[in-house]
Amino acid sequence: MSSQVQSISIKGKQRDFPAVPIGPKAIVVIKGTFFKIAEVFDEYWLEAKDIPVPSVIIDKLNQAAGKPDVFTFAQKLPDISPKYSYHLEWDNLAVAKFESYDEWFERFVDRSVRKHIRKSVKEGLRTEIISFTDEFVKGIQQIYNELQVRQGRKFWHYGKSFAEVKQDNATYLDRSIFIGSYFENELVGFLKCVTDGEVANIMQILSKSTYFAKRPTNALIAKAVEVCASRKIKFLIYGKHTYGKKDESSLIDFKENNGFRKIELPRYYVPMTAKGHIALKFGIHKGLTNVLPSKVTKTLIRLRSKILNRPH
Repeated sequence: MSSQVQSISIKGKQRDFPAVPIGPKAIVVIKGTFFKIAEVFDEYWLEAKDIPVPSVIIDKLNQAAGKPDVFTFAQKLPDISPKYSYHLEWDNLAVAKFESYDEWFERFVDRSVRKHIRKSVKEGLRTEIISFTDEFVKGIQQIYNELQVRQGRKFWHYGKSFAEVKQDNATYLDRSIFIGSYFENELVGFLKCVTDGEVANIMQILSKSTYFAKRPTNALIAKAVEVCASRKIKFLIYGKHTYGKKDESSLIDFKENNGFRKIELPRYYVPMTAKGHIALKFGIHKGLTNVLPSKVTKTLIRLRSKILNRPH
């Protein structure tokens, strides 16, 4: 079976990877040189119905040129009970689960966050659903260009052109909800989430640090929950709850205070070569950072933050 090339944005830069079509809307990308691992491109954002069953994908990969060493895939919410016999490891998501906005606000949100949300309204912050227009894209571009470093990392959207910003945010428009927070007609924060039945995934949420005191990020999440509940969407996902071995962080605290809880779901790893079997046996199939002791990982993260935030 012939393969093609798929361009993927990694830290703001486009890179091409070998890819294998597996359905009308789904393809598998193969990353790595010495050790090749395959995964469904945009698995996180595709609708579950558009991803073929694993056995079909594995058959097609076995026929492809440049067969990967390991193929990995995860189940999707709300289907989190293991259903396959492949090698399983537990992954996780940060999920707000609710039947109504009032339930989320009163039962799952920290009292301090409830105060922030009420305060944002009193201080004149207006948060609403927004159409994907050029004016909105220009507002996003201004938010991107506020800071070169965010959360201790170089912010790779900084300095992008209008065309690049529009292209980056134009994915899955038929299933996207855009929400903007405004203060005196200035866009000070925005959120994009992508829907899949009763599940919505936050693709991006970002606010201007200048307006931190008005709590636009809390307001954006509150509006997203309100909109989702009105559309009978019961799960709102805010990325992972825990990344690697980093089980303590201000981001984890922020998510939990805003009603997002850790939900574990199965991720499978299917060895397809002898090298793949060895990688699974010694636990190196998820990268070097997962092999390093947590103390070493935390030290490297702190060092990176200091380097990026030092005066220039």
